[in-house]
Amino acid sequence: EVNILWAAHQVHHSSEDYNLFTALRQSILQRYTSWIFNLPMALLIPPSVFAVHLQFNLLYQFWIHTEVITNLGPLEWILNTPSHHRVHHGRNPYCIDKNYGGTLIIWDRIFGTFEAEDEKVVYGLTHPVNSFDPIMVQLRPLTHVWNTFWATPGFCNKISVIFKGPGWGPGKPRLGLPEEIPVVTGKEVPFNPSVPAYLNCYAVVHFAVIVHFYTEILGTMTMLSQGTVLLEIGFIILSLTSFGFLMENKPKAGHLEMIRCVVFIGVYKTGCLRSPFAYLDYAYEV
Repeated sequence: EVNILWAAHQVHHSSEDYNLFTALRQSILQRYTSWIFNLPMALLIPPSVFAVHLQFNLLYQFWIHTEVITNLGPLEWILNTPSHHRVHHGRNPYCIDKNYGGTLIIWDRIFGTFEAEDEKVVYGLTHPVNSFDPIMVQLRPLTHVWNTFWATPGFCNKISVIFKGPGWGPGKPRLGLPEEIPVVTGKEVPFNPSVPAYLNCYAVVHFAVIVHFYTEILGTMTMLSQGTVLLEIGFIILSLTSFGFLMENKPKAGHLEMIRCVVFIGVYKTGCLRSPFAYLDYAYEV
């Protein structure tokens, strides 16, 4: 309900699929905004208790990102369940600004933001991203806030662009007008450009390599210099961007992927991607 905070969180909501991977789809800005909601607890809750419950809350919210579980019976009255959270992730008009709860749904019932799952939920943003480019997905919300800020006349209106709802405009209520929310028919098709099967296989294999590369960084981060870690993270971002370009059939995707593979060879030859499993080394050589 606050535009600048939503800009940080909507990366999580941009997925048009709803599964456990959606739970891991987070904004790089999320950690810089979540503390605002936790701050009031500093007045009452011991830090050790807060730290433990914060982890439980995060773990709980992972498993509810699924379409496999339909209804949990009486627990639906108390807990935030997959059914309730599906509504939270929907872009249907009846799903907007509903079911904020993390672990318990009782707060939404108390404060009037609860909505039960009814018609088919269409996932994603009211204005879909339609891209697999991770950089664009991360920066697009901030770019929209920035452009709206400068295009809106009046100092007070500019401040409102930042701190009122994303649908707000001069002369509108704080959260915008419900009738301006795009209509959902239930027949929407997620963004999924057609690519050859061999390209899908190629992307999956190389993505698996990048996942292994990422786990290697996590395991050796304390032994690496900050510059090395930043370079390796940069390579991961380059790889994910290149994969996104390939999956979108962008004209320059082939060129970017060739550059990425040359960089990969350099990273491997410098010893930054050595595996304890010999067969993986052979695979990387190939």
